[in-house]
Amino acid sequence: MKNRILLSCLLISLLGILVPGQINAAAPAQADPRKPEPVVIYKVTVDGKVTKTVTNMPLIHRASMSPSGRFVYGERIGYGKADRTIPYLYDMQTKKMTQLSGYGKWSPKQDSLYVRENGGIVKLSLPDGKKTVLVPAAAQYPVLDFSVSPDEQYMAFTRMDMLSSNTKVSGHLYLQHLPTLKMKKNDQYEWKEDQYAPQEKFYWMPNSKKLFYQTKTAFKELDLPTGLKYEHKMTDFPSYSNDMKYRYMRTEKEEYMLDLPAGKKLILKSSWYPDNDLKQIFWSPGGNQFAAEVYVHPSNSQDSYGSIRFCKQVKNCNDPFSDPKKGLPNPYLSSADNYRIIGWAKDGKSYYVADLASTHYTAFALDKLDIYNQIYEQR
Repeated sequence: MKNRILLSCLLISLLGILVPGQINAAAPAQADPRKPEPVVIYKVTVDGKVTKTVTNMPLIHRASMSPSGRFVYGERIGYGKADRTIPYLYDMQTKKMTQLSGYGKWSPKQDSLYVRENGGIVKLSLPDGKKTVLVPAAAQYPVLDFSVSPDEQYMAFTRMDMLSSNTKVSGHLYLQHLPTLKMKKNDQYEWKEDQYAPQEKFYWMPNSKKLFYQTKTAFKELDLPTGLKYEHKMTDFPSYSNDMKYRYMRTEKEEYMLDLPAGKKLILKSSWYPDNDLKQIFWSPGGNQFAAEVYVHPSNSQDSYGSIRFCKQVKNCNDPFSDPKKGLPNPYLSSADNYRIIGWAKDGKSYYVADLASTHYTAFALDKLDIYNQIYEQR
C-alpha cells in the first residue's frame, strides 16, 4: 500500500468514531486507535479508465462489492492469536460502517447479504437491513459454509453434526429452494477444515445446473437435474465464463483457456511475464471478459509480486495499473500491498479493485503466526 500517513491521520481526526449502521444485531464499528490508512477502491472500466474513491474503512483485509456498487462487505483479521476475524458492512453512499453478527456473501443479482449467524443463515435486504431467517440456528447442527446459485433459485450449505462420532459423515450437504425455503439433504461427507485463510468450499456452474463442492478428500459434483453425484480428481474448482464459452485450465505444464464450442486450447502468456499464472479470475456478468489477480514471481520478503490483468478478449489483455509512460506493468507485493479485485458492476462495464490493509506477516502479532509465518485465523 502506498504511504498515505498524513492523509490517514487527517481523515481519522475529522471522522472520529464511525457512525453506526442500522443492520439488525449489529454493533457500530469503532475507529482504530492506530489511525491506519483508509481503504481505497478503484473503479476500472473495460476501456481502461480508472477512478479512485478514498473510503472511511480502516484495516479491512478482505472485501467484496454488492451488485449495485453501493455496499462493501469486508473482514478484518484479528491481530493477536485470541482476536477473531470481524465482519463489516460499509455503505459507500452514507460512509457508515457497521459490524455484522456473522460472515456474509452477496446475492448474485441484488443488494442482499446472506449471513451465517449463530449457526444458521439469515438474509439482510439493503439498504433497510430487513432480516429474513432462511436456515434456523442450531447449536449442535451449525452451518459451516454456504453458496447461492447464480440464478438465485438455490442455496447450498453444509451443516456439521456435532454429536456424530463418525467425522467421515458428519458434514451434511443441503440444497434449499429459496422461493419456497424447502430444503433437502443431498450428501454426507468429511468436512475439510481451514488452518489459515478460509477457502471456498462451493462452486456453481454459471447456468446453475451443477454444484461442485470440496470434501476433505476430493472435489465432488452434484448434477441438479438428475441428482447424480460424481467425484473428480482436481486440485481446484473449475472456472467457467458466464456465457459458458470458456473454461480456465491449469496443469503442471501449461495454462490455457479452453474454447468450449470449438474444443480449442488458447494458451495464456504474457509478453511481460511469461511464467506468471492467474491466481483468481472474476468473469464479467453474462459474458467472457475477465479481470484476474496474477502471480508474477516471488520476492525476497516472504511475499510474492502480483499484478491486476484485464482481458477484453481471451487473447487481448492489459494491465490497468501499468506505467503509461514506459508501457510496463506495475507489479506490487501481493500480501504487503494487498490489492484485490472485489467484484464487477452489474452492467458488466466496469469492475472494482480495492487497496486493502496489509496481510504480510509483519503486520500481525508473533503469536498469530506459525513457524512458517502463516497467519492463523480465528473465525
